[in-house]
Amino acid sequence: MISNIQELYQKIIVNHAKYPIGRGILPQYNYHAKLKNPDCGDDIEVYLKVMDQHLEQISFTGQGCIISQASASMMVDALSGKRILEAQQLMQNFQNLILGKDYDESQLGDLIAFATLNQFPTRVRCGMLAWHAMADGLNQGGISFGK
Repeated sequence: MISNIQELYQKIIVNHAKYPIGRGILPQYNYHAKLKNPDCGDDIEVYLKVMDQHLEQISFTGQGCIISQASASMMVDALSGKRILEAQQLMQNFQNLILGKDYDESQLGDLIAFATLNQFPTRVRCGMLAWHAMADGLNQGGISFGK
């Protein structure tokens, strides 16, 4: 049973890396940040269109491993249209998941596919890269967003 779940999770991650949601530059973004993981060379640029405390649209560009690319795609899918506060809560919950801390599975949807990432500490940064770039873009633009 566990093997079947892990295979399903791997398929979800690979599918998002091959066919990412939100890849490209938003034509009318108002927040933006770029981060690079110095350990492995992954880089992600996140573009956000924020209106009335809502993440109206999110996109990303960049290169990297399957984990960083799938996480960016799944972040776009999970956070587009969310209120800033909801996005902060989901980001914290996702970070708890990949760090092996207590998390609320009911909030995560397909992000649960990263549940075993905590077994690979060097890959945790890959999984959080896009999320931290998003937070940096919002913080730099004057919206308080914790990391």
